[in-house]
Amino acid sequence: ETDSQITPAASGCMRGEPQSERMRAPERETVLLHYATLKSKETADLPLEEGWEKIKTNGINVLLDLLLDGDNSTEDRPFGNKGYVSLYTISYRMCSNAGSCDHSKALYDRSVNEMRKVLTDRVLPELQRIKKASTTDKGGEHLLLRFSCHWTNYKIFVKWMQQLFRHLDNGYVANSSIATLTSVGLNLFHDTVFIHVKREVRNSLVDAIERDRDGKAVDFDLVRNCVNVFPTMGLCSKFADLKTIQAAMLVQPDLHIYEAEFETYLLEKTSGYYACQSRQWLESNSTPTYLKKAEMALESESRRVHSYLHASSESKLLAVCEAEMLQAHEKTLISQETSGMNALLTQDQDDDLKRMFTLFRRVPQGLLPMALTFKQYVLSKGSDILQNRFNLLEHLKAEGKSTSIDDPMTIETLLSLHRKMKRMVADLFSKDIKFQRALREALQDVLNTDSPLDHHASNVQVLVTYTDRVLGGKIKLGEEDLEIILDELIELFLFISDKDLYSELYREQLAKRLLSQKCVSLHAEKSMIIRMKTQQGAPFTTKLEGMINDFTVGGDLDRTWRAHRKDSSNEPIQFSVRVLTQGFWPTQKHRDLHLSREMIAAKSDFDAWYKEKHSHRILSWVYVLGDVTVKGTFEFRSYAMTVTTFQAMALLCFSGSGHNMTLRDICEQIHVDPATGKRVLHSLACGKYKVLTKTGNPRTINSSKDHFATERAFTSKLRRFAIQMSALDGEGKKKIDHDLQQQRCYNVDAILVRIMKTRRRLGHQELVGEVIHQVQTFRPDSKLIRQRIEGLIEREYLQRDAADSKTYLYLP
Repeated sequence: ETDSQITPAASGCMRGEPQSERMRAPERETVLLHYATLKSKETADLPLEEGWEKIKTNGINVLLDLLLDGDNSTEDRPFGNKGYVSLYTISYRMCSNAGSCDHSKALYDRSVNEMRKVLTDRVLPELQRIKKASTTDKGGEHLLLRFSCHWTNYKIFVKWMQQLFRHLDNGYVANSSIATLTSVGLNLFHDTVFIHVKREVRNSLVDAIERDRDGKAVDFDLVRNCVNVFPTMGLCSKFADLKTIQAAMLVQPDLHIYEAEFETYLLEKTSGYYACQSRQWLESNSTPTYLKKAEMALESESRRVHSYLHASSESKLLAVCEAEMLQAHEKTLISQETSGMNALLTQDQDDDLKRMFTLFRRVPQGLLPMALTFKQYVLSKGSDILQNRFNLLEHLKAEGKSTSIDDPMTIETLLSLHRKMKRMVADLFSKDIKFQRALREALQDVLNTDSPLDHHASNVQVLVTYTDRVLGGKIKLGEEDLEIILDELIELFLFISDKDLYSELYREQLAKRLLSQKCVSLHAEKSMIIRMKTQQGAPFTTKLEGMINDFTVGGDLDRTWRAHRKDSSNEPIQFSVRVLTQGFWPTQKHRDLHLSREMIAAKSDFDAWYKEKHSHRILSWVYVLGDVTVKGTFEFRSYAMTVTTFQAMALLCFSGSGHNMTLRDICEQIHVDPATGKRVLHSLACGKYKVLTKTGNPRTINSSKDHFATERAFTSKLRRFAIQMSALDGEGKKKIDHDLQQQRCYNVDAILVRIMKTRRRLGHQELVGEVIHQVQTFRPDSKLIRQRIEGLIEREYLQRDAADSKTYLYLP
């Protein structure tokens, strides 16, 4: 619909006068052309009354008659081409003479009066009558219909008035600094009609919009045409130089009238409408159903703006709807027991969760309650996983059984939980930072909560042990799956506070894997270390990288040694050696062991050979890390048994005779203490493979009474097997804890000195906060920090401020 159209709905709009008598259009054009041509040839002035009568009778009245009839077939050329040219020539001829015969002002005033007369005589009376009767929906719709009709036809009337007297805008108006005919026409509509009916039109428009919301049929074109009047009226006080109606419609509108007279009321009614609707929905619908209705309502409101409201209203209208439908009921919707967010997470209702996120993201701070609920859900699920482990530990303790740190089910369940929640954050919550933080904080709380029943099996140990299973090949994985699981394990590692403890335990396990050659691949080991290095920095993995380098270089050295030994003599035994850098590998308690004659000879040969190559290095033999393959010949079959060096020396005590021996005899023969001998013999006589037989209780060893002998009738389905033995250093974890605490004290001291050296003067709370912020590998408590501060004061690195005991000064 353009500004110049006469629609069928406009038929008979400008009532109040009977149609003027009019001649047929061709005849009228001929008469006008003859009159205009005649007057153009004459030099005499064209009298005002004579010329005005011709224009009014053959132009203005004809236009009004056409608008009254609704004849849009002639709207583009209501006077015909010859008629329009003749009318324009007459009006121009009346103003073209200078001096007293220039009728420009008179024509301008009479044109304005004609537009005013149309509004006061034809438009306003009818609208006022309808306004008084418009108390129903039908009455309001009728008011909008007549208002739209009059507005459309009035725009056409103003357009042609400007066309007939265009020369006035170009000459008289420009020279007199007064408003153009178009600007005056719009102002007249505002002052004469709009201010008298704007309230009723506004109310009828809002009623129509609410009927649309209720699903009733509404004429969008009618509503749009009426709404567009409000921003157009804003131009009246802003512009006085509008040339044409078409140009006025293209000007950026002034929205102060639209906002004050229409939009504010619309927003108020919208707020009330959706406040009522949302309460009804909440009472009778579940959260997913409610959110679907809210989503549809918001989409409908956006469509309404595009259909018949000004574009500037969209954000305001949607904000009102969101406030009433979402913000007002957010906590109730999220926390509903049977259909709230917890239920949706439990039931994996991805579509509903994504809809909830999308909707509440539109509300200021709307995602915070969702993120908090998500965190509590993850924390609850993670706590349930740990509780299952705690229950298992309690059950084992009740039965008198020992607990194990090898608990793959717990870590696999945690990995599955993290994998699922991470997918939700990515796919359903658009990787929003609030949900990422919620997931991180929840899993941090879970992984840093240890079992109160087993202080030696922390979550860090369980995670390290599971990582050892993966890298040790106990869990069969393809190369691609291995990389994926390593990524997931590193993500769990990042949630742990005691990363320094993880590093030490990981180093212990890495040493065992490398020395026992149970790694899946050296590439996988390097890949895991690179991941830790990327997250924690180079210093964190220095020792681990040194171990890998030692293992690689040591392999080359061992091959060179074995080639030398093979060339130099007939080797009675195959003797391999790994040379390890003392600073990189876990320290081991020195234990004496009497080796066999062949092993002593091989050891001496290696000492001499290595000294020739590296004269400034000192070798220290660590027997506890070695392993030996022993051939055992029993009554029915021979077996190849992989055992530790200590087990091998104990077995050699029974070589040949296989006679009975006591624990004391064996310990004296292999030069070990009774505690070590007890552990060694327990693995050989009471373990899975009982290659020795003993007197007394088959499960325990009595140091003073038990005798041991070869189990000649020993059999096994496997020809080659390994006999496991518990660690000789039973205090290994305690030693790690002790060394770790000492290292943590050194770290805190260094950080304290570094901070105070920079800041020079600092309060206690600020200093504690700075330390906690800078420590990366563990979570220091305030008690430890306070103790280290006191230690630095005693060593005169710091001193208390004399004026304030809670403030510290750095002593250079």
